[in-house]
Amino acid sequence: MKGALVMSRRLLSLMVLVAVATPGLVQAQRREVTSSGLRADRDYWTSNRMRRAREMPLPRVSRARLSTLFAEDQGGSEEGTISLPATPLQFSSTQLIPKSARNAYPYTTVGRLFFKSVEGNFVCTAAVISNRVILTAGHCVYDALRRRFYEKFVFVPGYHRGQMPRGTWTAKFAAVTEQWKLSSEVLPNSADFGVLVLNDKEGRTIGQATGWLGFRMHALVPNHVKLLGFAINHDGGEELHEVSSGDSVCCFDGTAVYGSDMRAGSSGGPLIQNFGQRARGQGPANGEANRVVGVISYGPTEGNAKFEGSSILNESFMAILQTACGKAAGNCVSPGTHRRPQRF
Repeated sequence: MKGALVMSRRLLSLMVLVAVATPGLVQAQRREVTSSGLRADRDYWTSNRMRRAREMPLPRVSRARLSTLFAEDQGGSEEGTISLPATPLQFSSTQLIPKSARNAYPYTTVGRLFFKSVEGNFVCTAAVISNRVILTAGHCVYDALRRRFYEKFVFVPGYHRGQMPRGTWTAKFAAVTEQWKLSSEVLPNSADFGVLVLNDKEGRTIGQATGWLGFRMHALVPNHVKLLGFAINHDGGEELHEVSSGDSVCCFDGTAVYGSDMRAGSSGGPLIQNFGQRARGQGPANGEANRVVGVISYGPTEGNAKFEGSSILNESFMAILQTACGKAAGNCVSPGTHRRPQRF
């Protein structure tokens, strides 16, 4: 088992090197913020602006388009093949039970990501994946239609109806994949990923305050996952919501679909494998607890359909993560493995 774990870590390192060494495939588009800009970002987000920020609309994809993509992925050409089952994908959707769970790891790693666009103030969901790095959807970081980054990013872990028990954290660096930059926001997209490096706060990193989640590439299907997000159709987006989904359909241009009833505001939320505990009998590669395997990227066009699509963590994700990790020593600690927070 130890040998397998060492091999897995070596493979992860190799994938990082391959991703960085293939610029035509995975170039990262990036934005850095000056120190004066950081102060402006922090001061901009008053409680009133946070309260009035709109949930980022969840991009929509029709069942018909997914069906066509699925047929193409399987090597066929017959359009209209029904890839999504007529019966709903199986899932359960609940508030956190008990509600005090939001103060416990790994829920502490998930929060609301506020940002400003030319159309106003918006909010998505994001999760901490290393010492100073958070992961969200690319469409929550970069406007691929106007070809510009959003601004004034602030991350609030553990947000709950205006309460911010672990404070607000400004971002000093943001990156998205080349695939998302050039997408014109056409979905599904296999690399709808964005990462941000956060500033320390009172001598502590975000990872020390919240802990962080691990991650694993190419592992979204067929594993059962937990989806977490601040969705407007649940408690007005003011509380963290969780969906346990065990039913999926793969693959649509490098994405997969899981049963879910979350909508706007859940964009960028993590899909977590083995939430809260190790899985027995799956070996070290698949059994590790609290590993992000995807992020919420899109939902259905049809109002009665209940699913969310996720970009599957891949080499493009690894490339922008490596870029973020390389900005400063200590940005990333033991990437890929989860860690609990220090006493807060």
